[in-house]
Amino acid sequence: MTSTVALFAALVLSGCAALPDDAPYVEQLDADTGLTVARLGRPIELYREVFRKDNSERFGFIGPFETNQMGKRELFLWVATPTEGGDAPATPKVMLDGRVLELGEPGREADFAGLRSSPYKLPTPWIASFYFRIEPDVVDRLAAAGSISVELTESTRNGNVTALYVAQLAGDPRLREFSENH
Repeated sequence: MTSTVALFAALVLSGCAALPDDAPYVEQLDADTGLTVARLGRPIELYREVFRKDNSERFGFIGPFETNQMGKRELFLWVATPTEGGDAPATPKVMLDGRVLELGEPGREADFAGLRSSPYKLPTPWIASFYFRIEPDVVDRLAAAGSISVELTESTRNGNVTALYVAQLAGDPRLREFSENH
């Protein structure tokens, strides 16, 4: 009987460990830095029409997150886009409902936000990450937006190529819940 209870408890606890990526809003302690990180359970997935057989460039990602170190809170916006080759793409342009969101200069590594690794799982190894410091009003604007898009221009051998990644948000409940908590 005791082993059955122990097995049941282990299963319940392991199920709880998988919960954060399914939850709309997650707060976790980053064991590497001691920071509390609040984020969406999963980032917003952006879609790009690709007219080639290779659809590895079809998805980009975006997600707000907050770090908290002993009451010092900072908000960030993580943007991840596919990149070809070893060259880093230019800074992406983020738009909410077709209007450019004015963001400062991004950091390219998680340490820009005081973290050792991305607050979101990187879906592929060929992702370029950008970390923007943002103000609370940007989180509110994300929550209220009907669509979000990320425009990315890369220099290639054949000249500049612009890619547009889009998501229809329509009041995504994850963004609303994140906004309500910040």
